[in-house]
Amino acid sequence: MSEDSLWTTPSFSSPLMPLGLGRGSLPGWGGVGPVVYCSAPSLAVTKEDLVSFLLATLESAGAITHPQELRPRFRLERGPLGQPLLRLGGKPGPAVSFSEAGGRLYGAVSLTGRVGVDATRPEEFTPPYPLARVFRSGEFNLALRLTENRPRQAAALLWALKEAALKALGVGFHRLAPREVVVGEPEPGPGGRLFPVQADRTVLTWAAPREGGWLAIGLWRPEVSA
Repeated sequence: MSEDSLWTTPSFSSPLMPLGLGRGSLPGWGGVGPVVYCSAPSLAVTKEDLVSFLLATLESAGAITHPQELRPRFRLERGPLGQPLLRLGGKPGPAVSFSEAGGRLYGAVSLTGRVGVDATRPEEFTPPYPLARVFRSGEFNLALRLTENRPRQAAALLWALKEAALKALGVGFHRLAPREVVVGEPEPGPGGRLFPVQADRTVLTWAAPREGGWLAIGLWRPEVSA
């Protein structure tokens, strides 16, 4: 891919609508947010397409104080650990994250703090997947309770939560093993549940069932997080 192909201009005509677009927004929590997210068939769109749509959504919702700031071309770059970085007009833009599962590409953008999104499907945990090596017994029993005692759904929920939280921290599983990241008891959240996910810091992470699996979004900002 050439460098020029990384550049695009936000499309304000919502070109993703005919392509099976799924979309949503969350008000944020823990002093971080709001966040907007969307998904579309991965063969039909690029990450740049999703960013275009999400930036347009933020503008149309009035969440951007100076909408003209979205007009410059944007660029997606990679951080030192592979995390996506969004730049608008050569300056750092809002936090962005991506995930792919079940033939769909997911994207999320948060105006404040850092965001991590992960979509996970139960088919990824078909036996002989080593569940005991990846998940602690306490968190797995919790997830079983929340998924009607379905082990693969429980595993998908936990993995999505852990991955989203670590993406929000900007590290993924590069520095921590899955069992070092612990999912705690949830509380009600907007259209789903909010879970405390403990890594080297605690990240409040939202999760809800989507497309036969689980979608999780973690939000984190250093100055308001323990």
